[in-house]
Amino acid sequence: MRNIFNIFVRRSTFWLLAFYVLLSFLLMNLNDPFMIRGLRLGLLQVINWVNGVDHYLDYVRDLKKENTELRKQNLRLSLSNQRLQELMLENLRLRRLLRLKRHSPYQFVAANVIGFGQEETVRSLLLDVGTEDGVHKNMPVITDRGLVGKILRAERHQSITQILLDRHCLVSARLQKSREVGVVSWSGNFWLDLNYIPKEVKVEPGEIVITSGLSRIYPAGIKIGVVAEVKQNEYELFKQIKIKPAVDFNNLEQVFVLLTPDSVRAEGTGAQ
Repeated sequence: MRNIFNIFVRRSTFWLLAFYVLLSFLLMNLNDPFMIRGLRLGLLQVINWVNGVDHYLDYVRDLKKENTELRKQNLRLSLSNQRLQELMLENLRLRRLLRLKRHSPYQFVAANVIGFGQEETVRSLLLDVGTEDGVHKNMPVITDRGLVGKILRAERHQSITQILLDRHCLVSARLQKSREVGVVSWSGNFWLDLNYIPKEVKVEPGEIVITSGLSRIYPAGIKIGVVAEVKQNEYELFKQIKIKPAVDFNNLEQVFVLLTPDSVRAEGTGAQ
């Protein structure tokens, strides 16, 4: 039914012409003036109705075309708005990073996260900076919120960052209030673990955990996370402490690599 209607709409001019020709033929073959007058009046009403339908169909076509254009324009405006929102959020992130750089005694290299590392046994990120930018193995990687990890391998224009959420990543850490030193590791869940804190040390949720500085890789004072949970077993020497990471590893886009010269030479498998 719709196909028939579309055919009629597309060929409306042809049907009107055919109708007018047929009408003229009928009028020429009628001799009764009253019948001709009545037929003419009826036909004029039909013609007015047909013209009205034709104008309505033109209006529907124009309206459909205008609606399509408006939808396209709305899509373009929506995409532009999304792009502007992304630029605004990126600007906020970059301003935080620049503020961090301005107030830090260290030199930094800004980097974009461009993918995940391909190492099967290491959780890592791929950065768009490398040795040509002064980046080398074991240099710390941070954001304005805190510690991300360290450079695992650097090539000329790219590097791989081992993140804290990796079983092989151990960081010497310090509780900010008690100044007690422990080791931060990851056990495969949503939290980091702060190990080797004696059970007699007072630790409460909300306390900040920072890098201890007892390392040739990580400078002192970089935020690692916040104590989220503290448990204690009377038969164990150390507390069980869960830390919420300062960095949201699911939303990393821009980071900084700290250009610390001692990090290039630092090696070892213990806490770093």
